[in-house]
Amino acid sequence: MEKIIIIHSLDEKKFLAMDGDVKVGQLGYQLKDKVIYINSTYVDPEYRNRFLGKKLLDQCVSYAREEKFKISPVCSFAVRLFEKTDRYNDVKII
Repeated sequence: MEKIIIIHSLDEKKFLAMDGDVKVGQLGYQLKDKVIYINSTYVDPEYRNRFLGKKLLDQCVSYAREEKFKISPVCSFAVRLFEKTDRYNDVKII
């Protein structure tokens, strides 16, 4: 059985979903003036419907909270999740 882990690559400005040594998803962002701009989210088709996109987003939100950053969702996936819940309101840039 697979064990997917989420790692943060600060150098690449990405959160990566890893199945062993295989990258199966990623959330890319840019950081400017203490604002994280989520510009892409991707999950390999074979790994979809396992909430990996949400797990990637949740890790990004946790990072933003720890660092006292705000988030501006840019990619359509992040925008939809931010609209569906108020769980991220504390980090969402107005």
